Amino acid sequence: MNEGKNTLIGILAIILGLVVIAFPLVSVLTFSVLMGLGIIFLGIWFLVQSFHIWEKNLAAGIADLLLGIIAILFGIVFLGDVPAFEFLTFLGLYIVGLFLIITGLMSLVSGKDLKARGIGILGIIFGILYFILGVYVANPFFLAVIIGAFLILAGIMEIFIKTPEEVEPSKK
Repeated sequence: MNEGKNTLIGILAIILGLVVIAFPLVSVLTFSVLMGLGIIFLGIWFLVQSFHIWEKNLAAGIADLLLGIIAILFGIVFLGDVPAFEFLTFLGLYIVGLFLIITGLMSLVSGKDLKARGIGILGIIFGILYFILGVYVANPFFLAVIIGAFLILAGIMEIFIKTPEEVEPSKK
């Protein structure tokens, strides 16, 4: 049962990652819209992860749920270019990088297996990379690639790396 959940979460992450990477190639969009879509996809990932983690670690599940809701709200603000929140636009690079780093830290702290720690390390590395490229590179395509690559790698890890519970189900 758990293996099916991991495969579904992995496939969803890979699809979201591919969409984030491919979307800038579809049409010319403003940086705010690209950032908004990226944050919304990260928010969807957080929401899916929250329900997956909920059974193992309630605090981490709640944290992911709240982070997902906050990320989606930020994404809508950037996507909709809400004038009241225009002052947040210049912080967008830092917000996305921060979301990736927080994801990594949460996975490291709440995860007890290799898969969770691997996703945690990826989140931290990609978050720092996002900060660096966001400050020095003017092309939003590279920023979308970072988010997409994180989601794709996390999805692959969800599908192919088995936790001890998945390898040897508990005998009751």
